[in-house]
Amino acid sequence: MNDPHKQRIDDLKEASPFRTHRIHAINSDWYFLTREGQNIGPFPNKKAAEDSLAEFLKTVKKDE
Repeated sequence: MNDPHKQRIDDLKEASPFRTHRIHAINSDWYFLTREGQNIGPFPNKKAAEDSLAEFLKTVKKDE
């Protein structure tokens, strides 16, 4: 029987640096959502929100 929890050979070894559902638009402005439920932004576009989220996560990881 196959173990569904085993990683397949073609699967990425590392998880994505952020979850795409954390990025969202409100009235044409882009935001990212923290674990605490806080909207951070606005950003002018989705890419800027994604980049800011990546930087935010780096900072949070350093502080751990």
